[in-house]
Amino acid sequence: MLQSKTHKQEWAAKILVVACLLFFFALGLRAILYLAPTNDEPSHFLRAYVLSETGGLQFQTGHAPLSHRLIGILLDGEPSLPELQDLPSWPDGERLQLAHELMWQSGMDVDRVLFLARLPILLAGVILGSLIGSWTLSWHGRLAMVVALVLFAASPNLLASVTLATTDFMTVFTYFGTIYAWWRYWRTSSWPWWLLTAVFLGLALATKLTAILLLPLLFLLTFLFLGKEKSIWRPFLAFALLLPLAGLVSWLVYGLQIGQVSWFPWPVPAPAYIESWQNVLDHVERGHRAFFLGELSGEGWWSYFPVTFLIKTPLMTLILLVIGLIVIVRRRELWPTAVFLILPIGALFGAAMTSHLNIGYRHILPITPFVILLASTAVLFLRRWMVTRILLVIVLAWYVLAAVRQQPHFLAYFNELVGGTSQGYRYLGDSNLDWGQDLKGLAQKVSEEGENWIISYAGPADPTYYGIDSSQLVDHESGILPFSPANPQPGRYAISANHWQGILEDADIFDWFRRQDFDENLGGSILIYDVEEQVEGKWVAHCSNPAPLLEAADAEAVLGRNDLRHLWFDCFSSWVLPAGDEPGWYILPQADDWWSMEVLSPEAAGRLEHVYRHRATAVAPSFDVYYWPDGPLEPDPQNTLYQADVSGQELTLPYTTGDLATLTGYQVNPKMWVNFWNIAATPDQPVSFRAHLYNSLSPTPLVADSLGYSGGQWQAGDTLWQAHLFPTMENATHLETGLYNYQTLDMLGQILTLPLPALEE
Repeated sequence: MLQSKTHKQEWAAKILVVACLLFFFALGLRAILYLAPTNDEPSHFLRAYVLSETGGLQFQTGHAPLSHRLIGILLDGEPSLPELQDLPSWPDGERLQLAHELMWQSGMDVDRVLFLARLPILLAGVILGSLIGSWTLSWHGRLAMVVALVLFAASPNLLASVTLATTDFMTVFTYFGTIYAWWRYWRTSSWPWWLLTAVFLGLALATKLTAILLLPLLFLLTFLFLGKEKSIWRPFLAFALLLPLAGLVSWLVYGLQIGQVSWFPWPVPAPAYIESWQNVLDHVERGHRAFFLGELSGEGWWSYFPVTFLIKTPLMTLILLVIGLIVIVRRRELWPTAVFLILPIGALFGAAMTSHLNIGYRHILPITPFVILLASTAVLFLRRWMVTRILLVIVLAWYVLAAVRQQPHFLAYFNELVGGTSQGYRYLGDSNLDWGQDLKGLAQKVSEEGENWIISYAGPADPTYYGIDSSQLVDHESGILPFSPANPQPGRYAISANHWQGILEDADIFDWFRRQDFDENLGGSILIYDVEEQVEGKWVAHCSNPAPLLEAADAEAVLGRNDLRHLWFDCFSSWVLPAGDEPGWYILPQADDWWSMEVLSPEAAGRLEHVYRHRATAVAPSFDVYYWPDGPLEPDPQNTLYQADVSGQELTLPYTTGDLATLTGYQVNPKMWVNFWNIAATPDQPVSFRAHLYNSLSPTPLVADSLGYSGGQWQAGDTLWQAHLFPTMENATHLETGLYNYQTLDMLGQILTLPLPALEE
């Protein structure tokens, strides 16, 4: 009876293993058919096709050829592929141009050829799943194996990589295979496993340059042999003999290439591998502009990969990982094998965190199988009670259903800690989110809805190939096309997340959209907005301290409006609202707040809307755009002194000085006095405002005469706040103010005396 039950359990486990592998393959196949070409794929496909057709390694700079041999393995006989010599740029050998011509100008059936290129990578993924299941079964048994395979089969990060014709997944496969074979050899001392380790190591070195990490890793893991071997030399000899055999395997992948390198006088094996290292080191040193938690930088962040791991790894996997690590800490018999899992994770994290290249989870993707094995260790704790077993089944089912809901958008996956895939654009960019993969989905939406689409697409594909003839905001050849970034024209906008985040020469071209709620997030990588109409406006007020930030024509281009009234004022000492109670814009230096907001009523301050911020680039300077919808700009009566009788002068506010301006109120703080003026007419002479502050200790006043809005611009109905800044107002008694001709010094009307003691009332 017991044997019968065990037999049934074995068959159930085998069925679940096959089901997991088929599920992984099905999800991957669905994604392969959906995804448009992603950013790195055209170059990798070119390398694969050249390698397949000519055996040439001339385009391998910075890369190793194993993945490209695999990508090209099914291309033989594909009728739509052109002759390489027929490509216009073939004689020049410029890789990016050749890749573009091959994909979009050669008549190639892109979708079919890309399917053939991606399929071998997906099949390698199924083999990886088998290796994960085998290791887990040997370590923890059938239940843990099933859990590990479920985590593998629905892993969004593995599925994101295994469905693309790039080098990333084969790095995962060979990295894991090398460590797994070495672990097997450590346990069995079987020479076939030693031989398999050498083969996997050679393949890994021919897959990606960062696989060089395996050499110190294998050496460190060799120390685990010392406790079970009588001779200390046997383990080290086993490691040392790996190297020439692995080197031979790697050289075979390079086609037994022999040639020169730039810095060595004699021919060497696989010179393409050696030259690639210089290219990669230069790239690492230069860094790569990236988006992280709202910031853009080419220098990188030490916290980038830990945070990326936390928000892009499924929450279920993270929870099981924590439980598994606790189990391992408490059970010493698990430590020898756990070292084989933890050291590779630590090595990859350490290398990634010291790099300036912060462009994707894919750079730490090889840790994923090791994380899955560590997470499967949680079963040793959870299997003890029926309730935890049931709970485990429930959460695994939820995990699988989440993968079904996510498909085919695995590349843009983010976990629940940050709100899921729809919120990922706020945290990470590049290959974490937007590699141009959703263009085919966008093409379908454009075809179905047929509206006025305006598109900013960040990927490598040609939108017209998929039937998208809509306006393209960003063109790779001509740059950014005519567009009013602070007041966009009506239309349905589809903006790639990378462009939204600022990975452009003009990083803030889409800042207006960052301040709006999108209508739809397509696949997590394309944000869709409906702009029904442009905002109306009649004027634009430029801060002129020290000089206007934009020329009048440039300001109108930014705002999408012509024939505006342009005003120039010193925004640090004055504030102006044009006559007519009509809407308009302020173009100001960047600041988090403005002194003028302190004297606005809360209602008025809330109506001044910050609509656009542009940081300085080679294209344009830094500036902010604020929109004033309409209506008068009222000071706050609680902060403003409206005096009916001032110091016996029988001076009533509002008070008209000459025929040019009316004083309606004033406000003071410890260093600033602000007068509020209504403009009545344009002066026919040079004018300024007097501000002489008297105190009880000296007969000599502090002088802060100023006018931040020149009289030649005045029009009847304009409202002006003029600030007068003093080094101190301590012991001050009153201020003398009024309008005067700054050339003749003649007052234009009565000098007004405004007392400070009234503040105490």
